[in-house]
Amino acid sequence: MSEIVLAQLAATSSPATPLADCSPAQQIELRYLNAANALLDDAAEHESPRILADVLTWTLARMVVGYGAPAVAGDILRRLGEHIGTLAERRCAEQEAEQAKEEGRSPH
Repeated sequence: MSEIVLAQLAATSSPATPLADCSPAQQIELRYLNAANALLDDAAEHESPRILADVLTWTLARMVVGYGAPAVAGDILRRLGEHIGTLAERRCAEQEAEQAKEEGRSPH
């Protein structure tokens, strides 16, 4: 994901709005991200994350078959791994900072 999109995502939990200096590709990315976040919020509200995961993986499978290259599947899995790593690192840093705050020390 682009740095601008990640910065807006980190800054707010409400839908991200395109900045004036966003490229057309970044604006499309923000639109897709807002749609995906709305689906995730809906799945959490209705306690149906497994259904959403099934729908999303079906959609990814359609992308792989539609673009006709096994490399697309590898690229999707590589990106998924990178995103999971980024989110896990962020969560760990937030937890460490919160623990440091509770213990009255300065976070790293």
